[in-house]
Order: sequence, then structure tokens, then C-alpha cells
Amino acid sequence: MNINTNLFTPKPGRKKKSSETPAPNCTVPKSRKLDAKDFPQLTMPFEGFREPLSQKQLTDLLLFACLGKKYDLQQPEWCHLCHQKKLSGVNVTVLEGFTQLHFYRYYVQFKNLRKRYNIRHSFSPSPGSISSEILKAELASSKSASPLQDENSCVPKKDLECQESADLSAHPIICKYGTKTQGLTSYLLSAEEMARNAYPLKGSPTCQSFLPTQTDEQVADSSPLYGLDCEMCETACGAELTRVSLVDSEGCCVLDELVKPENPILNYVTRFSGITKAMLMPVKTRLKDVQVQVIKALPRDAVLVGHSLENDLHALKLIHPHVIDTSLLYQKECGRKFKLKFLAKAVLNRQIQNGKMNGHNPTEDAVAALELAQYFISKGPKKVAKLDLDGQWMRCQAGKAIAVNGAVNGQHTDYVRFADAMKAAGLSGVHICKAAGNDKDLFTEMWNTIICSSDQEVLSSSQCELPSHFLSIVEFSSLAEHTGTLSDTCLDEHFQKMLVQLRDMCTVYAGPLPKCYREKSVRRLFQHCGPIQHIRILDGMWRAHAEIVFEMLEGAHLAVDTLNGYELDGYPIKVQKPVKESTLDLEVALKKLESDVLNSNVIYIMGIPKTTLCPDFTQFGPAEGVILPKKTSPGKRRKDAFIKYENVESLKAGPNSSVELNGNKLRSCKALTPCHLSSWTSHTKQTSAECASTATSAVRQEQGASGQLPWEAKMKKLVRKLDKKLGKLFQSLPDKTLSVVLLPGQKRAGLDVEGLCLMGIKGDSCE
Repeated sequence: MNINTNLFTPKPGRKKKSSETPAPNCTVPKSRKLDAKDFPQLTMPFEGFREPLSQKQLTDLLLFACLGKKYDLQQPEWCHLCHQKKLSGVNVTVLEGFTQLHFYRYYVQFKNLRKRYNIRHSFSPSPGSISSEILKAELASSKSASPLQDENSCVPKKDLECQESADLSAHPIICKYGTKTQGLTSYLLSAEEMARNAYPLKGSPTCQSFLPTQTDEQVADSSPLYGLDCEMCETACGAELTRVSLVDSEGCCVLDELVKPENPILNYVTRFSGITKAMLMPVKTRLKDVQVQVIKALPRDAVLVGHSLENDLHALKLIHPHVIDTSLLYQKECGRKFKLKFLAKAVLNRQIQNGKMNGHNPTEDAVAALELAQYFISKGPKKVAKLDLDGQWMRCQAGKAIAVNGAVNGQHTDYVRFADAMKAAGLSGVHICKAAGNDKDLFTEMWNTIICSSDQEVLSSSQCELPSHFLSIVEFSSLAEHTGTLSDTCLDEHFQKMLVQLRDMCTVYAGPLPKCYREKSVRRLFQHCGPIQHIRILDGMWRAHAEIVFEMLEGAHLAVDTLNGYELDGYPIKVQKPVKESTLDLEVALKKLESDVLNSNVIYIMGIPKTTLCPDFTQFGPAEGVILPKKTSPGKRRKDAFIKYENVESLKAGPNSSVELNGNKLRSCKALTPCHLSSWTSHTKQTSAECASTATSAVRQEQGASGQLPWEAKMKKLVRKLDKKLGKLFQSLPDKTLSVVLLPGQKRAGLDVEGLCLMGIKGDSCE
């Protein structure tokens, strides 16, 4: 009972459009015929779609896909990946801000997504960054199987002795700064470097609310250095400041202040920040207060020093033009970055960040960054290059003691971070995004991180970089930009509006009704078509009518198909779908859903008995699997099911729209609902009239004096453009690449909107 993901079926004879050609200087592998025996396959049981996919389950698949055989990892429980060693790469594309709700509301516009992937699974939203959670995941590995141990044995013992005579001309530090000792002004970040590394800058559209420090336009080699470090937590609006530390050139603490965020805290990130709920409970200091304190403490010619300092300045919402960033100063090969903890030990011979449960000490980190800058300035680039930090780091990774140790099946086992394991296994990775978040160091420490200025640049960079890296994480943020200026209230109203639009797809109107017919009578008649979410009696001018909202699209379809013209008390009733702005293209959407690859050979049955399904329906042909949708109301047994047949002949021979089987009257139709959805209307508890009223203010706001396009038209245009980019990105992937597209979902106040995970393995037929 498995679903095969290698069923990408483009239109025959389709020519590649000129717009789909890769960016210049990019090499896209040519297609070739692939032997089925050599081809990796991702499969999962048909019945496995009932529960949403969790972050851990997705990570388990990615761990196995990248490192399964190298670390003797077990297959994920929820799916099966055959021929893992044959994979040529793994790509994860994240569509920031998008949810499952967006996908099915703009289903017609998501042309590439709905056609290219035939594993599609609901995804439970998580509050943290999807990308960082993947790379921070740990995997168990026996010492005998771990590449980390093998690498250690290959490191020559005389590395440090030979370094003095090595040719340093190609070292990245020497290439940038030369060999001579210079003053601090030679190590300041230029305006271009600050922009490239996402520093807050004057005039930037995203920094309009930031405050500039009171600084001179020019600084000198004698200007004072100030170390800065901040700790952040995760709130409903992202990362927010919880503590700030500032030290002067002597390492003396000038400022160490706790800060209470303006928004509700979702995660204190105590493991790293050291901040707890109890610590912030009595705090009254806000961001605006510490902004004043920092500006007041800095002389006009101050140079700020920090490790990935852009994150601290974003947290403080301050703009400072003169900075030295030790994560960029101590350059690593291939543009990656060293951790501050490693640099403190390797350069200063100092242990920092040792509080296992208490998190980081920002004052300690600020002093470490300050002294690293002072060491570089006083000793010069040549001395730093001779430290062979890359070699030290590799030896540290190969021989370091793993933090968590255990035993599996009597064998000693190490737990290794995914990113470390990838590096030790010699597998390259790249992270391509528009803006770097607070976890940016996690990527740059291990792999190339490419910061882009637009989604178009993200696409161009991806077309160039993806074929040459085994694991790639690509993030598109067009929706986040589109909604960035809207208030939470307005966003909630738009979410409600999308829910109403999906609800309208599952709604029918019936009437006129006999005078004696009330809600209970209507439910008794229409419940044979599908589970009902809501019924409302409408009093017309002469006779009453009813609005019936089904939980499934199939319920509305069967109601129109079997009850239109049905006679009540000798009078026929008319059953029809609503004609509204949101349903004008309903028939187009239904046809697309009916031909959806997920609904291939699947029928929907309503009115089933408690007895087993398969013996009843296998008379039409072999059934591949059965899904009984989850209960949407406690205590109520669902009487509907999806049955997947092994071939289309069985589907054609299956039950018609209304049939009696073993004494039970059943209704059936070709499936319109993908098997991972248990309901189209589970989030909408209001009536259509109430929902329409809720969304009215959002509509008025978007059609205000600005004269811009309405929200719906903007969204459709945005989705179409993004979908084309996804199609081009998919074309640039090498054959045998596991491709995962993630719409991560959202956790909103009072409403968790599920995400969507689409998966497949690219074959030569996709080109």
C-alpha cells in the first residue's frame, strides 16, 4: 500500500521556454535515461496521511537521506527511502509565511507545485526556524561507523610544525588584508560589506524605525573599541531583545541590562540566552530605554566590536556605521565562519560559554569579541594566518568529545549534530536566502551562506549553486514582504477571509423547503451526502431555504448530483452551489482537483457501515489502501472513507453515485480531496454571513485611498510568480535529487494554521 514519488509527468513534447534557462555561468546537468534499479524511491503507506507530519519526522527523513548508510541510521518510521546511496542530492525549499491554507486557496495558481510532487503531507507548524532546527538535529552513530573517527586518524601529527613554512599567500585573511600590521580603521566593514551581511543601514526600507547612534562620519586608528553582545528570545513577532551588554576598551562593563520584550514570549531560548521567565518577571526596562543608554554610553568616535554584530544591532534597532565583526575578521575558508567559542579557545586560550544549563554570558562574549579584535590589530594578519585556525577546527571536530554519550544494542554511541556530521562526511551544503536570521552563524560556520537582495536573486543563485552541493536549503520570502506592513488584526482578517473562501466551496443552498422543515429535518436529508459542518435556515420572501456547509468538497458535489430535484411533500427542491466572487472559478478548481495526482484511482464513499471496507469493495478490483478521515467532532463516528484502487479499471467499475451494497445505501464519487485533508472547513466555526462581516474591514483597508489592487488580485499574482520560480529551481536540480518544498504554516493567536510538505525525487522525465 505505497505511493511512489517518481511519477513526475510533464506534458509530452514540451519545449523549454527561454525564460527557464539558467543564469549565466551556471552548469545544469544534462538528463539521461535512468535504470529503475539505480533509481532511489520514496514511498509511504496510503493510510499514513491521517496525521500531520512533525518537524522531527521530516528531519529524520533528511538525516537518513544524507547520512543513512554512513551512520547506520534506521529508515524513518513514516516512510521508506529505497536506494538512499543513489541519491545525488537533497534540496529543501522553504516558502516563508505560506500555509496549507494558502496552497488550497490558490491551488490553481500553484501549477508547478501541484503537478511535480505526488507526496503531499500536512505539516505541524513549529515556532522556531525550520532551517536551523534541521541543522541542529542530532543523530546517533557508533564509533566504528562514524566518519568523524576516520577523519581523526588521517590528520598528520606534524601539521602545526609545518605551518610556519607553509605558503600563506592563498589564505583568505592574507588575500584580504595582506601581511602587514595595520591600524583598526583597516578592519572596519565597508558600506558594501555591511549591506551584504544584512547590517541595519540608513535609508533601508526595513530600518525606518531604527535609531542612529550619535557618531562622527570618520574614525581614526586611535578611536576607542567597544564590545557589544545581546541575547534574544522568540516572541510572536520573531526575535526580540532580552539582555544587552556593552564593554569598553579595557573590558570593563559599561552596560548590562535585562529588557522585557513588547510582545508575548513564545520561547525564552534559555539554553543559549540564559534568560528565564523568573528573570524577566520584575523587569520594567523596555527596548527604547536601552537604546537611549547605549547611545549615551558610546563616544562619537566609538567603533563597535562583536561577533555577527548585525544580529545585535537588529535586536537593539540601532544603526552604527563603524563596526568590526570578528566573525568576518577571522575569515574561514570558503566564506564560512568560526564560532566565537572556538576562536576564544584557539586564539585567546580562554574557555567561554561553559554554562551548560545557564546559557551564554553576554558580557563574557562581548569581552571575548573585543579581545579577539585587539589581538588581530596588534599581531597583524600574518600572525593570525599562521595560527592555522582551519586546521585546528578540523582536528577539534574530528577528535572532540561528544556532549551526549550512550549505548545502543550494547555498542557505544555518539550523538553528533547534523551539520557537524555533514562536514565530517565531506558533503557540501549551501544556504540561500534573502535575509539572514539570528541563526545565521549556524549555516556560515559549516557551509556557504548566500544572502540575496530579492527572491529573483535567490532563484539565480540557486540555479548556479544547487548542482554543486549535496544539501541545499533555499528560502523564498516574497509573502513575508507582502504582509510585512500589515497589522496582526488585518492578517487575522485575511486568514479568516481565505477560510471563508474554502468554506464557500463546500456550501450548497437548497429550497424551497416545506413549512415543517427545520434544521434537524434538513440534516437528516443531507447527511447521507457527507459530514455536515453547519446548517443555517434562511427565511425567504415566500418559502424557507437552507444553507448547508459540508466538511468535504465531495459532500457538496454529491448533494447537487443526487438531491437536486428531490421531491419534498410533492414539490421538487433545487440544490445548487453559491454564486459569489469567491466561487466564480470553482469549476476550474474542481477539475484541477479531480485530476490531481494524489486523487489518482481514489474514490470517496459516504454512508459506510462499521464493518470492514475492503471485502465489500474488492469485488471491483484490488484496493491499495483505505483512509478513514479523522473525527472533527468528539464522539461522532465518521461514515465516509477514501479508497485507493491499484488501477484505473477498478475505479471505473466501482460504485456509482448512489448504490446499495450489502443492504447499505451508499453514495460515492471520484475523490476531490487530497488524502491528507480530513476537512476543508474545520477552522471555520462562524456562519458565512458572520465570516463575511469579519473580513469586511480587511477588504475596506486594502481598497482604501491608495488605489492599489485588492488583496486577492495581489496574492494571485504573487503566487503565480513564485510558482514559476519554483518550477525553474526544480529544473536546475540534478536527477536523483530528493526535493522537499515546505510551506511551514503559522502559529497565530488562537489558531494554528497547518503547513504543507511536498516531496519527490527528480527523474530525467522532469527535464
